Amino acid sequence: MTRRQLLQAGAVAGAGLLAPPGISAAAARGPAAGQQAMFTEQLPTLAELGVLDMRGGGRTALWVRNASHRFQENMGPANTLAYQEAGSSRTYLGPVIIARKGVPFELKVRNAAECHPLASAIDSELIPRGSNDAKRPRTSVHLHGGNVSPQSDGGPDQAFAPGDSYTYHYGNNQEAAGLWYHDHALGMTRLNVYAGLAGSYLLRDGIDTGDGTQLPPPPYEVPLIIQDKMFNPDGTLAYPPNPDLKGPDGAPRPWAPEFFGDVATVNGKVRPNLDVARGRYRFRVFNGSNARFYDFTFDAGGPALAFYQIGSDGGLLNAPVRLDRLVIGPGERADLVVDFAGLRAGSRVVLRNSARVPYPDGPESVAGGAIPLPQVMQFTVTSRTGYTVPLPARLRDKGGEVTSLREAAPAKIRRMALVEVANTDGVPVMALLNNRMFDSPDTTEVEGDTLEQWELINTTEDAHPIHLHFTQFQVLNRQKFHADAYLEETGYIDPATGLVTPGRGKAVEVERFLIGRPRDAAANEQGWKDTVVALPGEVTRIRVPFGAGAAGGKPLAIGSSFKGDYVWHCHILEHEDNDMMQRYTIK
Repeated sequence: MTRRQLLQAGAVAGAGLLAPPGISAAAARGPAAGQQAMFTEQLPTLAELGVLDMRGGGRTALWVRNASHRFQENMGPANTLAYQEAGSSRTYLGPVIIARKGVPFELKVRNAAECHPLASAIDSELIPRGSNDAKRPRTSVHLHGGNVSPQSDGGPDQAFAPGDSYTYHYGNNQEAAGLWYHDHALGMTRLNVYAGLAGSYLLRDGIDTGDGTQLPPPPYEVPLIIQDKMFNPDGTLAYPPNPDLKGPDGAPRPWAPEFFGDVATVNGKVRPNLDVARGRYRFRVFNGSNARFYDFTFDAGGPALAFYQIGSDGGLLNAPVRLDRLVIGPGERADLVVDFAGLRAGSRVVLRNSARVPYPDGPESVAGGAIPLPQVMQFTVTSRTGYTVPLPARLRDKGGEVTSLREAAPAKIRRMALVEVANTDGVPVMALLNNRMFDSPDTTEVEGDTLEQWELINTTEDAHPIHLHFTQFQVLNRQKFHADAYLEETGYIDPATGLVTPGRGKAVEVERFLIGRPRDAAANEQGWKDTVVALPGEVTRIRVPFGAGAAGGKPLAIGSSFKGDYVWHCHILEHEDNDMMQRYTIK
């Protein structure tokens, strides 16, 4: 039986998939969850998160340090990691970095961590030999969505230990966008990010100025870094081992196929509240969860409150897209405008989530293994009048629209298969791209300043958010295919065992396995993206420019061309760490 079948049968019950041996799911999560009140914490906004204003360029520094953080006042303190600037006492996440297009700066990151707060969850089979991450945790800072050189990418092989530092050069030669920075250390990303090493990065330009001329400015512009957590009864972070997967010593492996917490946090607070004025707010939404997808609605007590998406990963859309729900995968960002002006003072709006885990076809009922997270945060409408400037019908100046790559001719079409590897008991042991381990010598080589079409062929039973470093791309369409028949054709399956075996076979053309007609990307996906959701049993087609000259002189979201090594990977952090990540080289 596959993990999906086990979940649907109720044989593995929700958080019990991650619970320590001999402890039920309820016992593992119940006491801590019972301590947490709803909507009692005030959401930390820009002022509370802290701003590192680099719009003037220059040099600055951050320190990775151990900290003690309360996710809610009535909970005990949790040991965490944080990015701290000089003079900061921040206990979780990092400051909001604000930069400006065309104004470069240097960021020196010093690793001053003394130990890892989740040392028991480190999987020795995933980290480089000789590492001692329990006492000397490595870090590597990746600017997610950033158009940066390989030397400043913060890739998994660029990690550095306590006592060392690394200087990143950010040219900011790309369109305004809601980027984010987070840890990317090989084999440790899921634990370092979960412990707190992430932060938002708001890039401004002449169109998206942040001054309120057409879009809500601070304090009506609010980052929302959304993560799911699991807590021990004493308030510390929990990341239980996987009872279904044994290590060489017969004990449960620390690595699990996905981590799903049972408590929502936003900007480091458990299910917070934000008091809002009667007007428009710009919410810069970051899905910072390890593995959880969200299907968001704004519940005002009646029909879902409509809102507008104005931007995606790589910047503004051409025009606002009206929505009543939003699906967002790990690593994705969404730029939203919500108008509270029509609500009475005292009204409460709850940000609700209905996405199943694993997404999209996980179990519906708790008895069947579901781990619902229905309430994320609350907005309380005050009597104060806020920002009421009308949302423009067009977000970009005429002539500055997103350059469409739909009609462009790609220099190459690549088939990229997504696969899951299970053992003889049907327990997942890793996920792979093109059935190759991360240390495989089969590096993808692309020509600089060319446009390629990548076909992400998902043979697994779950959705995967696929992220490419260095570039911003466009989503063309999605199309169903016969996954089992395709998988047989690849040669990934060992005939002797009937199991997908790493290193075997190769991705093949998918055309003769296709079903029906392709579905064009939704309106809110027709902008620049660096992370795309590849749904199970579907081919997701994206057009990828590998350099500023890839569109024949037409403007792209990226402004610089580089040569060298980057990575692409699934942004479910458990998958990324084991081993759903591959290198690619721009020649």
